[in-house]
Amino acid sequence: MQTFQSSPVRYHLEVLVVDDDDLMSDVLTVHLEALGCNVACAASAEEALALLARKPVDLLVTDWQMPGMDGIELVRHVRAGRSEDSYLHVVMMTARNDEVVIRRAMEAGVDDFFFKPFEQVQLELAVQSAQRNRLLHRRLQRRNSLLEVAHRRTREALDRVRADLDAATALHARLLPAEGLVGALNFRHLYRPAAMLGGDSIGVSPLREGGALFFLIDVRGHGVPAALDSFHLHHRIKQLRPKSPDDLVLSLESINREILDRGDDSYATIACGIVRPEREECWMVCAGHPRPLIAVGNEVLTPEVEYGMAVGWFDNASWKPTRFAFPPGARLVLYSDGVTECSNSAGEQFGVERLVRTLASNAGKRIRDFVGALELGLLARRSSAGFEDDISLLVIENKILEIQSA
Repeated sequence: MQTFQSSPVRYHLEVLVVDDDDLMSDVLTVHLEALGCNVACAASAEEALALLARKPVDLLVTDWQMPGMDGIELVRHVRAGRSEDSYLHVVMMTARNDEVVIRRAMEAGVDDFFFKPFEQVQLELAVQSAQRNRLLHRRLQRRNSLLEVAHRRTREALDRVRADLDAATALHARLLPAEGLVGALNFRHLYRPAAMLGGDSIGVSPLREGGALFFLIDVRGHGVPAALDSFHLHHRIKQLRPKSPDDLVLSLESINREILDRGDDSYATIACGIVRPEREECWMVCAGHPRPLIAVGNEVLTPEVEYGMAVGWFDNASWKPTRFAFPPGARLVLYSDGVTECSNSAGEQFGVERLVRTLASNAGKRIRDFVGALELGLLARRSSAGFEDDISLLVIENKILEIQSA
């Protein structure tokens, strides 16, 4: 055997040598210790299994042919008893350069081979391979640990975001108007955001002077940014509290200036009005928003509300309030373009005509029946990803005669 030259140690391996030949074990121990390894020896596979149960090992060097359990069976037992993320480099010694034996050993979990009599370079190569693989394994463990920490922190952050979104969704739901009778007016709404949070908002506020202020807002975009703008505009209109036709215009002018002063690309369409059931009238302003529908009996009309620019587009934009009759029993319907532009899988939009037919076919029924029928029609068009745009609709019914007769 040639004189052995040791190589620089990068990592001190824990090595177990398994051989029933004491001389071979001693020779391997000398050479392995010269390479900086900490070596333990076992004279049988059974003794090796007992040692492995007590002490972790980086490199297992085992003979193939031994009394009792041979080397291949030993490797099978060792591999079966270790977790997938544990590290162990296995080298088998054999005097037989037999392809069948080598394949059996590889299937059992052997990584490398010594052919007796082994050469120094074989041993050094095996040790260096084990050192390199052990270092890579440790780096992988550290990275996995860091990834686990990062994943946990990301999951915790996501849980906080979800909690915030749930709270914002609940807040948005509380902004929606109460359904049912408010004085002589009956209200019903439909709201289905495209995302968890939407950019549409619906509002109704009773006025001390009688009647109610109502509005429907559709902010550009979807999600959290649009929802924040929607929240703000909802509260601004309630804060400005227009109670006359002129106030409606002043409120839109004020909101328009506020959006333009921000200098971003935000804008919103708004349908805003004042309804007075006892006077059988409604005043409305449309800022880029679809014109409303009004159902009187079986007839559905589109009031000629003057159309103005969306708020946030131009600093010289102007709006003009429009008055139209709102007789007892009439139903006023405000809706966002998400309703009429809701498309099915073939790209066919719901459209204004279908909305009119749904409103007319439910004449004489409760307004909840109309809203329910409309919702079913829209849900049938919703894809697995949800609606493409926010769905919002407000229905106002004049119940003045029923209230007076009661």
